[in-house]
Amino acid sequence: MSRSGPVGIGIIGAGVISDTYIENLTRFPDTSVVAVGDLRPDAARAKAETHRVPAAGDVDVVLADPGVEIVVNLTIPAAHAEVTSRALAAGKHVWSEKPLALDRASG
Repeated sequence: MSRSGPVGIGIIGAGVISDTYIENLTRFPDTSVVAVGDLRPDAARAKAETHRVPAAGDVDVVLADPGVEIVVNLTIPAAHAEVTSRALAAGKHVWSEKPLALDRASG
């Protein structure tokens, strides 16, 4: 499969650390942050507006976006396993902060 243009990144989790991830991911010509999602859609929209990210809303907005190839999971640890599972089920690659899950059964 040949590709042209940057890899589309979707951020899930619009907390404080997401600023650092968005700022760093936009420094590379091969990556582009195209969507921000959060359980609090207003927080995602505010973060997207601050960083000029074109799409924002709840988690489903990011997972349904065909331009998102990689999901960066920045949610709270208790949500890591669920968000990662949903992203994989949506056909996305996933980068997750640690821990992957809170217990062995979830991870």
